[in-house]
Amino acid sequence: MADLPSRDDILKFIAEQTGKVGKREIARAFRLNGSDRIALKRLLREMAAEGLLEGARKSGMRVQGDLPNVCVIRVTGRDAENHLVARAIREGDVMDAPDAPLITIVEPGGRVRVNRSAPLVSPGDTALARLARIHKNQYEARIIRKLGGAQPHIIGVIRHRPDGVWVVPVDRQERYEYRAREGADGLEEDALVKAEKTSAARNANATVKIVEAFGSAASPHAFSLIAIAEQNLPIDFPEAAILEANETKPLTIDTDAIDTDAIDISARTDLRDIAFVTIDPADARDHDDAVYAEPDTDPDNADGYIVWVAIADVAAYVTPDTAMDKEARKRGNSVYMPDRVVPMLPERLSNDLCSLREQEDRPCMAVRMQIDAQGKKRAHKFVRGLMRSAAKLSYQEAQGIFDAQPGAGSTGLDGILGALWQAYLLMAQARDARAPLIIDKPERRIDMNEQGAITRIYIPPRLEAHRLIEEMMIAANVCAAQTLEKAQVPLLFRVHDAPAPERLTALADFIRPLGTRLDLGQPVVPALFNRIMVKAREGEHYPTISEAVLRTQSQAVYTPENIGHFGLNLGRYAHFTSPIRRYADLIVHRALIRALKLGNDGLTDAEIEKLPAIAEAVSATERRAMIAERTATDRYLSAFMSDQIGECFRGQISGVSRAGLFIKLDDTGADGLVPISRLGAERFFVDDDKLSLIGGTTGTVFRIGQLVEIRLMEATPLQGGLLFSLEDYASFPNAKGRKIRRGPATSKRPHTSKRRKTSRKTGRRK
Repeated sequence: MADLPSRDDILKFIAEQTGKVGKREIARAFRLNGSDRIALKRLLREMAAEGLLEGARKSGMRVQGDLPNVCVIRVTGRDAENHLVARAIREGDVMDAPDAPLITIVEPGGRVRVNRSAPLVSPGDTALARLARIHKNQYEARIIRKLGGAQPHIIGVIRHRPDGVWVVPVDRQERYEYRAREGADGLEEDALVKAEKTSAARNANATVKIVEAFGSAASPHAFSLIAIAEQNLPIDFPEAAILEANETKPLTIDTDAIDTDAIDISARTDLRDIAFVTIDPADARDHDDAVYAEPDTDPDNADGYIVWVAIADVAAYVTPDTAMDKEARKRGNSVYMPDRVVPMLPERLSNDLCSLREQEDRPCMAVRMQIDAQGKKRAHKFVRGLMRSAAKLSYQEAQGIFDAQPGAGSTGLDGILGALWQAYLLMAQARDARAPLIIDKPERRIDMNEQGAITRIYIPPRLEAHRLIEEMMIAANVCAAQTLEKAQVPLLFRVHDAPAPERLTALADFIRPLGTRLDLGQPVVPALFNRIMVKAREGEHYPTISEAVLRTQSQAVYTPENIGHFGLNLGRYAHFTSPIRRYADLIVHRALIRALKLGNDGLTDAEIEKLPAIAEAVSATERRAMIAERTATDRYLSAFMSDQIGECFRGQISGVSRAGLFIKLDDTGADGLVPISRLGAERFFVDDDKLSLIGGTTGTVFRIGQLVEIRLMEATPLQGGLLFSLEDYASFPNAKGRKIRRGPATSKRPHTSKRRKTSRKTGRRK
């Protein structure tokens, strides 16, 4: 009897094949006969049940994570040889990670498609395609039918030329510029516009009609305006919502106060004697939450703490089906950009009436939690109260007090913060025992002056003060989910599914060449990924592996059905703590009011019927906000770096493709490209197994995770793009020590489409 192949052997064999693979082909390859084939059949069934394999009798088996024979794709642009390229769509999202399969579109005869033969597709289109794998991570696609067109609007910049007015798209995937046939009268150079195509041409003869002008590319705020237009974010509130907001009066128990509405204190718990504090970013204007802690005096909870979390009572001001409520539901959430906030609620509420301002009475929803000496919650209780913030602190100010280690007998603000710190230390023990997924993803911070000019871009340190607030908010959110589940009142859960099997396989393949192993036979729990991160932390590939682990995770969404939260390792979870900026939290507040009979403004039967639709809508607006925030930041970063053309930076190769090397800079986290044309005259090949780009003549190897020194050659702020060149091969492994071919250093600033040649700068802008 021959030895059965291992699971890894089978997965490797199937992945290497380009044709149909079934039990017969596997048995033949491993020389299995008789009873061995029966054992193989049983093993293949087990692998399918474990999610390692998928497929059908006719099409054969494939490794989970390989693309199916027929797949929905999105055309993303063209490669260096002008071929249309695409990415697969899985679970509604485009697979756009650097290691995602690359798809080249071919025409029926087998030739690579270059705008020939129906059905026509172009960048931005989605289509149903038949795929054939030509390499482990590369496919050819033959279009079966087009499913959807590109983005209906083109966002661009006006350029006046001798032959007319042109619209230059800000989307990097747009290949052509468009002649404006209508709507261009009176528009000045650099005007930002939204346009619609007026011709079916897919070349330089395409024309557009301008439907809206919304700013100037020369403005320091152009990049957020572009992101807003691209994502169709609503800016202006409807007149009815503004009227409601302006007519809304503060809720107070002071019956003699002018322009206020009396609040029934008998229906609320008076919490104004509790010294709540708000801890937020230094520039925050909307304060959703406040916290307080004190040692528990209950003899049954020795060394335990009482933790209070008070949240703005938005439901007291925004009631179901009002104009403000309808607009908040439409927006879904606030959007935070470097130079502005696009709020979910009118500023009268978000920055004033609902915000937990220092030394001002505010209605709130609060939860009192009893924490034991191990940091576990023993009990909790929700109240609808009236509170008054004792102090407004930034994270940095709070951290300064924590670092001073105020003692148990401290008074004033030191005493308040000291008790919060001790309570957090207990809760951190319980968090560590729970073992949630721990990925500290650096977030870029952009500082601007009053004129809107960028003064600094940096990655701020993550403080324990951040983690303290995060842990207390998570605890309050869990209490909300538990209370509503126990009361059997419908709600919006915040759910996060475990990673899909194909993503685990892809992660294992990705990190293996980087010296890190993922055993696919282990239970899939957050600690599995934490162990990977711990092993990688001391190595040079940590940023790359961290990003890969993050991309492996599924996206958290809202739903009325609970499946738990994988990342937090919690069985039930809901968002309760940010109703000023998230509509899902407002729904949870109303559900608590209904469940606990805290007023007549709770969740209505009509809202309960709409919960699935609301969940889907707010999940979509959350994704929209994330895209807008990311693209605005990318453009601001490109604009900031456009004054540093010719300067050198250190970074890491984050991806390789036929287009070149994708680079992430160390200092700012900026992403850019070293085009393959700048690597020299030789032909380079992508080695998927080794995550490398290899020179066919010299054998020069560039691998993912490799540290590099690059020179900034071009910045295109309106597109958010950065182009680099490598300084010297000599410092890289397997290099041949030859110089690269360099082109002129150029910058595309918002006010011009011409490239600007500069000499190398002597110092970096601070």
